[in-house]
Amino acid sequence: MKEATVWFIREAAAGFSQADRRRLDEWCAQSPAHARAYQRVRALWHAPELQRAAFERMPRGAVDAARRSAGLVWRRGSMAAAAVFLLVGMALWSDAILMWIHSDYSTDVGEQRVVTLPDQSTVRLNTDSAIAVRYAPDRRHVDLLRGEAFFAVQPNAERPFTVESRGVATTAVGTEFVVQDRHTNVQVTVLNGSVLVADGRRRSDPAVRLAAGDQVSVGPNGAGAIDRVDTTAVAAWMHGRLVFVRTPLSDVVHDLARYHHGYILIWNPALRSLPVTGIYNLADPSHVITTLADTLPIHMVRLTDHLIVIR
Repeated sequence: MKEATVWFIREAAAGFSQADRRRLDEWCAQSPAHARAYQRVRALWHAPELQRAAFERMPRGAVDAARRSAGLVWRRGSMAAAAVFLLVGMALWSDAILMWIHSDYSTDVGEQRVVTLPDQSTVRLNTDSAIAVRYAPDRRHVDLLRGEAFFAVQPNAERPFTVESRGVATTAVGTEFVVQDRHTNVQVTVLNGSVLVADGRRRSDPAVRLAAGDQVSVGPNGAGAIDRVDTTAVAAWMHGRLVFVRTPLSDVVHDLARYHHGYILIWNPALRSLPVTGIYNLADPSHVITTLADTLPIHMVRLTDHLIVIR
């Protein structure tokens, strides 16, 4: 695959000559495996899944500009991959700018940070996360703008502590809990004490009360069932680990991607539900993917340092 990728980049670049074309054809003719590898690389770069992944992370107003820029890059004869990387780069840049403007505290990819709030409550921000703090005499309010955070709340019955993410409000008096923005839903896990979880988008739905060890996910259709979970596993990221117990590969990749400087794509949809169990070190997320490829019926293709494809 690596050699096929090199040939594909050469073909798409300016100055690819007829002599280069003959050498490429000869290389493909040397082995059916060469020809298959080259077609797989071509299919990957033109895959709608990859471009859709870039656009999903991009604010709506930037999409048209990205398309125009990507087309300009293509016409100038740069490698075909440049268009996709431009989309992903613009998406990440736009997200970073918006987060920086609105947040009071944030972390980069792979970084964790502990913040002490004015009332001595503490927040541990996980990788690629951001919060905005809004305190008033009668309330304590934190917006989780992106990512995941652990909250250790100082008790104060007269000043409820609320964390809001995508319209989902988690309110506590004095407790410890984790809130994660998973893009399609918000997940709340209580480590100690209890909280109330209310969906502000569905005001007719009653608030859900969670006790220690409870977890709930709130999506577009409201709150799901309350699950009993291993809180040690949920909080393992605070100790540099991720713990999975028969977790679908798609969820594993989603979690790992938050710690990875780049993009991880599952090319074969049939693999998304593959169960994964294990404890993994977050120091090197790309090595975790390598380990998964060694222990599961999957293949990993590292096309660049920032793009990993699972097929």
